Amino acid sequence: MIHPFEDRYRTEIADIFEEQNRMLLMLNVEVALAKAHFEVGLIRKDEYLQIKEAVPKVKLEDVKNIEKKTHHDIMALVQALTDASKCDKIHIGATSYDIVDTMLGLQLKQANEIIIKDLSLLKNNLLEKTESTKNLVCIGRTHGQHALPMTYGLKFGLWSYEINECLKELEKTSFYGKMSGAVGTFASFDNLGEDGQVIQKKVLAELGLEAPLITNQIVSRLFLSRYLFNLITVACIIDKIAREIRNLQRTEIFEIAEPFKKSSQAGSSTMPHKRNPHKSENLCALTKRLRTNILPALENISLEHERDLTNSANERIIIPETVILTHYMIKQASFLINELDFFNDNISKNLHLSQNIYMEKKMMELIKEGYGRQEAYKLAKDKFEQQDPESYLGSSFRIVDKCIKELK
Repeated sequence: MIHPFEDRYRTEIADIFEEQNRMLLMLNVEVALAKAHFEVGLIRKDEYLQIKEAVPKVKLEDVKNIEKKTHHDIMALVQALTDASKCDKIHIGATSYDIVDTMLGLQLKQANEIIIKDLSLLKNNLLEKTESTKNLVCIGRTHGQHALPMTYGLKFGLWSYEINECLKELEKTSFYGKMSGAVGTFASFDNLGEDGQVIQKKVLAELGLEAPLITNQIVSRLFLSRYLFNLITVACIIDKIAREIRNLQRTEIFEIAEPFKKSSQAGSSTMPHKRNPHKSENLCALTKRLRTNILPALENISLEHERDLTNSANERIIIPETVILTHYMIKQASFLINELDFFNDNISKNLHLSQNIYMEKKMMELIKEGYGRQEAYKLAKDKFEQQDPESYLGSSFRIVDKCIKELK
C-alpha cells in the first residue's frame, strides 16, 4: 500500500476505481456493443447471449496475464472475453478508447451519485447549524481585526449557500461515453454497413450515458476538467470552513473547537494540555494537494492531432485521487460541523472586547441627523458610545432567516 487514499482516506467510492470494478465496467461496455450489433442484425442473438453470459467467467488475473504478452490492456480484455465466451464477435468496430472513455463515464456517474448524497447531507448539517446559531451573537472580523457584531448563523448560512451552489453544479453534470471509432468518424461501423451513430446511441442508452455531439478518438477532456474543477471547488469551500474552525479554536480566541474525547484523545505527544484542530488541518492539507490536480486536467484538453497518450498516465492518478479525496473531505466536514463545541462565555467576552466596533452605527446616526458623510466619519471616530450589539443585527437576522427558507 503506497497511496494513503487506499487506507487512511479511503471511502466507499474507492471501490468504483478498483481494478476489478474497472474491468467489469469495460466488460459491460463490450456487452452493450454486442447487443447493439445484434439489434441491427450484424451478429446472432445466441452470439450476443454467449458474450453476455461469459462476463462472470472473466478473471482479472487472466486479463493481467494476457496483458503481459500483448502489452495492451484492452486487447487483453477482449482476448479474455473471447476465450470465456467461445465467441469471436467482440469489440467489432470499436477502438480502445471507445471502451475506456465509456467505462470512465460509468465510473464518474457512479461516484457522482454518492458524492451528491453526502454533499446534500453536509449542506443540511450546515443549515441545521445555521438555524441553531442564528441568534448567537458574535464579533465579525475583517483583516483579522474586530469589525462589527454578527451571528454565527451568518457564518454557517454562507457556507451552506456555497455548498448548495456546488451541489447544483454536480447535479446537472452530464457523463459521456463514445463509440465513434479510431478518430471519431464512425468509419469502422460504416464499413460494416451499419450506421455508426445508431450504434453509439444504442450503446450509450443501454449504459445510461450521454452521447457527445462530436469526438475524435476520445471524449473531449473539456468535460472531465470541468467536473474535476467542480469537485476541487467543493474541497476549497471545505478548506475555507476548516480554516475558520482552526482560527476560532486558537487559545486566545477559543470560541469554537473540534470535538475532543478527553478520556482517550491526545492533542500532542509531549504536551498533555494541547487540543489541536488536527481534523481541520487535515482538510486544509488535502485541499493543497487537490488544487494541483486541476493543472494536468486542463493540460489534457490539448492533445496532438486526433489524440495522443499524454493524458492517460496522469488521469489514472488525478481522477480517482480527486474523486476519492473530495468525498473523504465531505464526510469529514459533516462530522466536524455536527460535533463542534461552542464556548459561549468566550464568544461574549470577545464580542465586548472592543468598544470602537460601534463607530459605524454612530456615523450612520449622525448622517441621518444631517451631517455630511466625511464629517460624520470624523465625529464618530473621535467620539463613540457603547451600544447594545443586537441593535446592529436586524438585517443580519433577516438574511439568515431568508437563507434557511431558501435552502431547505
